[in-house]
Amino acid sequence: MFQTFDAPTLPDQGPPRLAALRAQIAAEGLDGFLVPRADAHQGEYVAAPDQRLAWLTGFTGSAGFAAVLTDIAGVFIDGRYTLQVRDQVADQFTPVAWPGTKLGDWLAEKRPDGGRIGFDPWLHTRAEVEAVEKAAPNIVLVATDNLIDRIWDDQPAPPAGKAIPHPIEFAGEKSGDKRTRIAAAIKQDGQRAAVLTLPDSICW
Repeated sequence: MFQTFDAPTLPDQGPPRLAALRAQIAAEGLDGFLVPRADAHQGEYVAAPDQRLAWLTGFTGSAGFAAVLTDIAGVFIDGRYTLQVRDQVADQFTPVAWPGTKLGDWLAEKRPDGGRIGFDPWLHTRAEVEAVEKAAPNIVLVATDNLIDRIWDDQPAPPAGKAIPHPIEFAGEKSGDKRTRIAAAIKQDGQRAAVLTLPDSICW
């Protein structure tokens, strides 16, 4: 995967998509929905069908997320993207300086009386969920299917390219030898197995 500097999104695409998402939020009896730039592997490189944050907001930075409530839609970005986010998103989205402003604190401020915020459990770590629950005890996080996928009519299909083993001159070591070393480390640590979900690790 190679980085490009093309802008595949336009700010004016955001408002109608935001309205469609809010319609789904209301239909589910929720007060908001979280839209991370993440896939089920929590990897840095996100495939086209997982670019939900960019599709919704127009923001194409490599890190960030959105918290869409009924009356405000925050786009959380770090200092690298302060200018980029203002160029890429419509006025209906509010840039939020992150990690200076934590999601849980922001939700607690915007919904002091509590609320039900939907999230796709495949796209968030347990630590992320627990941090929100600790900072905003009045907020109830509700696991649901991905509301963006419901409204993204032309969402690309998942990657289906052929997996090709690296030649040994690039891999440096045979797969079996690497797996033997991993097994020894697992046994030494007193464990029975290790689960690898990050594609980068699996490729190694």
